Parts: sequence; C-alpha cells; structure tokens
Amino acid sequence: MTDKAKTKAQLMAANAQLAKEIISLKVEQHIEDQYRSFLQDFQGIAYRLDMRWKPIFFHGAVKEITGYSETDFLNLRPDWFDIVHPEDLPRLKQKYDVRKFQKPGFKAQREYRIHTKTGEVRWIHDSIQSISDDSGVPIYIQGSVFDITEIKLAEEHIRKSEAKYRELSEQLSDTNDMKDLLLDVITHDLRNAAGNIIGFTSLLKEMNPELEFVNNIESAGHALLNVIDNASTLAKISAGEKIDTITMNLTETIKEALEEFMPMNGKPLVEIKAKLQDKLMVKANPIISQVFTNYISNAIKYASEGLIVIIEAKKEGENIIVMVKDFGNTIPEEYRKIIFERRITLDKSRKLTSGLGLAIVKKIADIHNAEAWVEPNHPTGNTFYLRIRAMN
Repeated sequence: MTDKAKTKAQLMAANAQLAKEIISLKVEQHIEDQYRSFLQDFQGIAYRLDMRWKPIFFHGAVKEITGYSETDFLNLRPDWFDIVHPEDLPRLKQKYDVRKFQKPGFKAQREYRIHTKTGEVRWIHDSIQSISDDSGVPIYIQGSVFDITEIKLAEEHIRKSEAKYRELSEQLSDTNDMKDLLLDVITHDLRNAAGNIIGFTSLLKEMNPELEFVNNIESAGHALLNVIDNASTLAKISAGEKIDTITMNLTETIKEALEEFMPMNGKPLVEIKAKLQDKLMVKANPIISQVFTNYISNAIKYASEGLIVIIEAKKEGENIIVMVKDFGNTIPEEYRKIIFERRITLDKSRKLTSGLGLAIVKKIADIHNAEAWVEPNHPTGNTFYLRIRAMN
C-alpha cells in the first residue's frame, strides 16, 4: 500500500472513530437529559454513595423533604445521619452496617424519622442497595427516599379510631340506650375518618404505584370500614328481638350479595360459582343479606387466589338450606362453634382473634329462628350453612 493510500485509510479510520464518539456523546446527552427530566418530577430523593459512604450525589426533592440542599449533603454539612431522629438512629445504624453492603446485591429498607432544617419531624421510607460491577464486586451504594409523613399520620388516625371504637364498644355493649350513641359515633366519626384515609391512599397509589406499604395502609382502611359496618349492623339488630319481616325471594337477595364481590373488571379474586333455585320465598328482614355477605367474604378470605367459592341454595322439605363452600384450610372441630361467638374469629393461620362477622350471622339467624353453622368441606375447606323456614 502506498503512503497516500495509508494516509487515506488512516483519515477514514479517524473520521469513523470521531463519528462514533460524536454519536456516543449524543446518546449520553440524550440519556442525561431524560434523567434530568425524570428527576424534575421525582417526588423523592435519589442518592448514591461510595463504598466508604461518602456522598456522590443527591437528586430530586432534597430541599422539599429535608430543608437542606444537595450541596449541603455533598459537603457533609450535615451528614445524613446527623438529621436522623435520635431515637431512631441506633436501629438505623445497626440496619445499615457498612459491612453488610460489602456483600453483592445487599438490599435493605427502613422507615424512620428525620429532623428537617427548620426542626420539623418527618417520617421517611428509605430503600438502599449495593451495586456491583460485572465481576460482582460492590462499587457503590444507591437508594431512594420518600416522605411518608402523611401516611404515618393516617396510620395513627386509624389506631386512634380503632381504640376509640373498642373503648366505646366495651363500655356500652350491654346498654341499649348507649348502643344508639355508639352507633352514631361509628357511622359518623369512624366512617368519615376511614373514608378519608382510603381516599388519600388511593391518590398516593396513583402518584407512586410502586410503594408497596401504601397497599398496607389502604387494606387497613378497608378493614376498619368492615369492622364499622359489622358493628353497626350488630348494634341495630341487638336493639330488640322483634323485627319487621317481609316476603322476599332469597335467591334474589343472594344474587345481590354476590354483586358486592365483583370488581369493576368483572374478575373476582376467586371464582365464585352460584347454584341457586329460582324461587326461594321466605318471611325475613332485609338484614338477612348480611348472612350471605359475611359468609361469602369469609370464604374468599380463606380461599387462596385462583380457587373456587361455591354458594348453593335449595329447598329441603319445609326449610331452605344455603351453603357457602370454600376450599382453603379446614377449620378444626374445636373451633367450629366458638367462631360464631362475639369477638371470636380465626385469622388466615387459624389463630383465634377478635371479630364480628360470624357473630352477626349467628345473631341474624337467631332473630329469624334460623340456624347457622359450619362443617368441613371435601376434600378440604369449609361449608357454612344457613337453614331458614320456607314460606308455604
């Protein structure tokens, strides 16, 4: 190859390398621009530390959450641990032991309090992990911080509401006049509080759909509403033994109860099969629907996702028999009667806890001169029964 040809080849190679570098720079710039755009809308703090825990960067809502700037933390004025609440600091340092992050892929999460620059106490959720190079050697630590103060306030609101309900319930359970007052407190005070909590957590889920602990708050809110509904119903039927009855088709009542368990997309948590005779006429109070609501809710609660709940209703002689079957864990024989007692139920691990659902069922059955009980299903699970007299 001549010198001229070599020079030309070298120039072409240099131009190709230059073009490659220009393209690489443009890609990097594009990625950086996207990253900065993301951080502008990021509601938390993204941070990175070296393996000696020296800050590399703090980006996001740093000042909004802490009152300090990114530069303050980068210059260790203050160090992050300096703003952690003194009561939470020992546990945090134990959780975030530097030696643990020498392990590839180590991850940790923690909720704790911080003092902002103005002295305000705020709760945060901190997720942190070690990042390794291609050979598996940890090279830096990164994480994200979210302000969960409002959620913590919601949790406290729930706890106070539940404590208030339990105190009133225990004090007023045997006094009919005071039960009316308890019912007013439940329907007005606790329901409004629980509704506000659920509404707030739904909004928070839309803003940050990946925050799993928000689901726990929302579930607690729904659980509180269920307790309120059950207690409210029990208070109503406990006011007196005489109730008004009407002629009603139990089949239609069961169908209406089933509709409460159908999500907007029409796909329930478990498959619910209904085997109902067309006309099952009884004389009953409309509150009888709470029997089926509680039975179905109970069956769904203890049936694993993807399994089946079966509800059957048929006339047998002078009676109508309703059966709700699940295929979860079978309730031990020694618990089959006491779970219908007030404040006694089983959690998913079959441990006795407090509850009202099946106590309501028993009370409603009693005031209708009906029977409610549970038997084992086969091959596994439980069948909850209601036997009520049919109309002639």
